Amino acid sequence: MQTPQLLKNFDVANEKLQQEFSQYGNIIDFSKENNPIDSETTLKYFYVILSGKLKVYDINFETGREQVLYLLTTGDMFDVVPLLDNKPHELAVDVLENGKAVQFPLEKVREWINRFPSFENLIYKYMANQMRSVENLAIDLSLYDTKTRLLKLLLKNLESLEARGVSLLDKLSHAEIANLIGTVRHIVDRHLKDLENEGIIAKEKRKLIIKNAKKVLEKLHSLK
Repeated sequence: MQTPQLLKNFDVANEKLQQEFSQYGNIIDFSKENNPIDSETTLKYFYVILSGKLKVYDINFETGREQVLYLLTTGDMFDVVPLLDNKPHELAVDVLENGKAVQFPLEKVREWINRFPSFENLIYKYMANQMRSVENLAIDLSLYDTKTRLLKLLLKNLESLEARGVSLLDKLSHAEIANLIGTVRHIVDRHLKDLENEGIIAKEKRKLIIKNAKKVLEKLHSLK
């Protein structure tokens, strides 16, 4: 496998690690019709997302309510939990946008963590970022109303665009956006309509465009 540019950024100075990426990495496709990434495969493999979009979530089958814990896009890794404890991580994984990922044997990734300090540092920083993400989600669900949570999600989307050139919200339905902030579709419909009427966002097909980031920040400060 030719090492994708994304992986070359992991440890530019370590040729040996790049060689092992190429030797042990396998590029796979995932789609809404065929998703090979689930809680069972993550006991054997570790994934780096190259393109597309996946949601990692839990669901209450009695009510049908979902809560998305992670939205995985270009540059994200999955799953760091079995990497640490070698136990199943009982969460569902659905494809929101078809894409590709690099699949590595989980044992090799553990070996690389022990052998290559820069790779170890990268993995730990990513794990810390994921922990902060779930911590922030818990705080938002407990302390803030749905409109505030939606505004914070819009800001997070801007940060992703600036840092990685990836929009988290493109092609997501209002129901999926609702799952991200722990509410239901008609609430998101109402809030987005209000923001559109205020000239803060615009909608083109299934694409949300933030027209005025300053107003998003001002509204957030006024609601807190």
